[in-house]
Amino acid sequence: MDTIRELFYGNIHPFERDVPTDSEGDKLNQLIIRYTETLKSTLNEQEMQTVEKLKDALTEQSSLCECEGFINGFRLGVRLMAESFYGRE
Repeated sequence: MDTIRELFYGNIHPFERDVPTDSEGDKLNQLIIRYTETLKSTLNEQEMQTVEKLKDALTEQSSLCECEGFINGFRLGVRLMAESFYGRE
């Protein structure tokens, strides 16, 4: 099946990717988990709910930025392909 069909049928998820163990992303995830656990042990329930809301908002913001980056990268790739086939006109 070609890539466009795979994308249409939901078999390709460009926003999902594995984070390899011992990568920079994995180290950051472990750091976030450690800080969250530290906060859980020192904050009351209401304060912890505020922290969770903050994490959710930051996740949403990150998702929006990734989406914009994907769109911009895709558009640039299409422009590069078009120029390579048809020139700059």
